[in-house]
Amino acid sequence: MVRVPWDKQAAESPKVSEVLVTMLVLRLREKARAVDGSGGDGGRDLFEYTADGELVVYEAKSFTGRMDKTRRKQVVRSLISAARHQPDHWDLLVPIDHNPAELRWFEELREEFPFVRHWRGRSWLDEKLAAHPDLVRSALQESGDYILERIAEARAERDVLLGGLPDFLDRASALNARAQEISPHYAVHTTSGADGQTAVHLVPKAAGFGGQAAIRFTGRIQFPAGDEQEAERRRRFEETMRFGGEVELSADNLAGMRLTGPAGLGLEQFSLGTVRIASPRQEVAPPLRGQIVVQRPSGIPVTSLPVVFTQKVTGLDGGTLYGRDGTGVLTVELRYNQRDQTGTLTFSFELNEVVLPQAVVPVLRMIAHSRPGHVMALTLAGSATPGVRVLITEGMAPPGWEDNEAQFWADAFDDLARLQARTGHFFPLPEDFGRQDAHDVREIHALLDGGENVLEGDTVTVDIEGAEALDELADAAASMSRITIGYAALVFALGEHQIDLGPCTEAYTTDKILNMSEARTQLTAYGHATVRMRLTRHIPPVRYLGDGPPR
Repeated sequence: MVRVPWDKQAAESPKVSEVLVTMLVLRLREKARAVDGSGGDGGRDLFEYTADGELVVYEAKSFTGRMDKTRRKQVVRSLISAARHQPDHWDLLVPIDHNPAELRWFEELREEFPFVRHWRGRSWLDEKLAAHPDLVRSALQESGDYILERIAEARAERDVLLGGLPDFLDRASALNARAQEISPHYAVHTTSGADGQTAVHLVPKAAGFGGQAAIRFTGRIQFPAGDEQEAERRRRFEETMRFGGEVELSADNLAGMRLTGPAGLGLEQFSLGTVRIASPRQEVAPPLRGQIVVQRPSGIPVTSLPVVFTQKVTGLDGGTLYGRDGTGVLTVELRYNQRDQTGTLTFSFELNEVVLPQAVVPVLRMIAHSRPGHVMALTLAGSATPGVRVLITEGMAPPGWEDNEAQFWADAFDDLARLQARTGHFFPLPEDFGRQDAHDVREIHALLDGGENVLEGDTVTVDIEGAEALDELADAAASMSRITIGYAALVFALGEHQIDLGPCTEAYTTDKILNMSEARTQLTAYGHATVRMRLTRHIPPVRYLGDGPPR
């Protein structure tokens, strides 16, 4: 492990020692910013504003050995300078591991300077620098001037980023403006990929130009035979050329290919390895609206959804329109062929995290009715005849769904939406909403409609006080008795949401006490007892809202 000779460095070049500590902080703290102290740093050699908006000032010193009186006075002067900026925290970074007396002195500084926080000593610095040996090697192998230049460069780059969006935009705008001057025909944009590579995007500044302004591939694109992956790549390539889209070609597909274009772009200098061809998406203005209708074979419509197309791509034979249904849950793609006036529709179904149940119901009903034998038609606004009309040969249900599952969930979410409307308690579709929840929602509707719910179980347990009450209960049970229990509120819980349905009553008909002897023993010992009674089989227990019988 590379170690820092703090004593030697402090004696020969104390400034370099401080610079090394500064570079370490810049490496460890993403938001840290260094100030050039040559013109007076104002007490802030190194500082950062945290994500919480707190100002932290770091004081780097090259002292080694012990913190004597002279050095303590220097630290206090630094604190006085830093105090003018009203920092929230102040840390001392110095290659000295404090002894007990030095620690007491440091802690007493908080009486006058409450923002004093950490003393980061030699052990801490060595531990952190061990993970960044490149910094240590720079300090040991390069000149002090070289290191100072390095930190100046790092500070300049950080100042652009940490100075806020205006500074960043000024620099980015100037560089972008120069890039746009490269070619009169193409705008230049760059993005950074996950692998760290820079992707260059050339976008035509105007449509319809060709000739010397065109970017050309010369050579032959090939797809090795006998490879299923290459066969699929070839299909995507042909569809991209015909209807727009995107496809990525590998080096195996581009053997012998050369890239040429307008002078100034320098495309001839690129060696083709991987090429991604993508049709630029264009905004459809105004958006193209339409209606998707599912019909029975007889032509009778059974369900429909409004759709709106907002983007498109084009190719040699036609293009593709991209849009969504009115709820935003269903994504729709319409690929049209101008040569034979045909088209195909592709759907994808995706729930977002905050969708309300009523937004999902129309899409689920569309899925439920889109079964083989029915017909799907797309009518575009302003047209009296369907733009696309096809016989459905394969259902739209997601993989793994049963035949009637879409209809079940459409009804279940419809019930939940109506319950929210009846109670005025609206919330997004619960993530774990299941079949039991759907059953419970239907039972709540029955209660709100003035009906009753049949409860499960064959026994009921009640608490009584006094032997007289137990005798009366025993006499009643011998000839069947009806027990009613009232509750101040019935709360229906669904995930993290609770719906208060108001007072409710439960009624039980019993015919026998099952623990009479145990109950009398409890009464004798405690003055109260828990009585467990058997319910009459042919009269089930029920629950209803309010304190009276249901209508």
